[in-house]
Amino acid sequence: MRLIATDLDGTLLNEEHEVSKENIKAIQRAQEQGIEVIVATGRTYFDAVSICKKFGLNTYLISYNGAAIHDKIGQEISSLTMGRDDVRYMVNWLEERDYYYEVSTNKKIYISSHAKEILHREAQRLKGTAFEVDSTYFEEIVEQIFSQSGMTPVKNYEEAMDAEEALYKVFCFSFDDKKRQIAIDNFAGMKQFLMTSSMTNNFELGNKDASKGNALKIVADRLGISLDKAMAIGDNYNDVSMMEIVGFSVAMGTAKEDIKKLCSFVTYGNDKHGVAHAIEKFMSI
Repeated sequence: MRLIATDLDGTLLNEEHEVSKENIKAIQRAQEQGIEVIVATGRTYFDAVSICKKFGLNTYLISYNGAAIHDKIGQEISSLTMGRDDVRYMVNWLEERDYYYEVSTNKKIYISSHAKEILHREAQRLKGTAFEVDSTYFEEIVEQIFSQSGMTPVKNYEEAMDAEEALYKVFCFSFDDKKRQIAIDNFAGMKQFLMTSSMTNNFELGNKDASKGNALKIVADRLGISLDKAMAIGDNYNDVSMMEIVGFSVAMGTAKEDIKKLCSFVTYGNDKHGVAHAIEKFMSI
């Protein structure tokens, strides 16, 4: 076994958005034994690298769900962007219908200046229905979303489009299942983009060739490592593409059942050092 790829949110990061000492030690021990470690996330590169630096992790980084790859010294290996006119259409459609959205570029994450109000209005509107939003869950979502680096409020989507920056990902979130499905159905026909999901109540759009699995292939080829000697750890649908191509796939204990069924092993949850447990299992094979 020569390579380990791990997701961040819900996987390497615990519910406090930190990497536990147990997980850090397991990664470092694997690296000391010559195993290559890769962090693969839907987050922006600048956000992911700041998290890794904070916890003393030095790895290859797959970001924006596979749209960008950087090596250990921060050199860009691959970049798959989105067309500006297509993104303009997407964000205009979302903004006109009062959706929470993010446009992730190589420098910032653009959001509506009314982003928090949009989420609050949705939660209020769903009170007393089958989709009522638990107040604790609401606070957790707001904290998770707005803890990202580079969040930049704009009055309207054109401000984001006017910025001369590479466009990597459009993120949409809605507590309302019916409302979210309407948006998914609307964008499903845009075959030049790949749609995935990294958390409950969201979907994300990126370049059609941008997936964690494709990015992992690129890194493995660069390192001369066969993927049958690799492990991938994750908890959500944007991790499936890399789970399907490795020799040893691992689902977090908190993952949905259909994702667990795809994997060869189910580890502990992210609050119980599940990544460390998976690495110990992996290294014993």
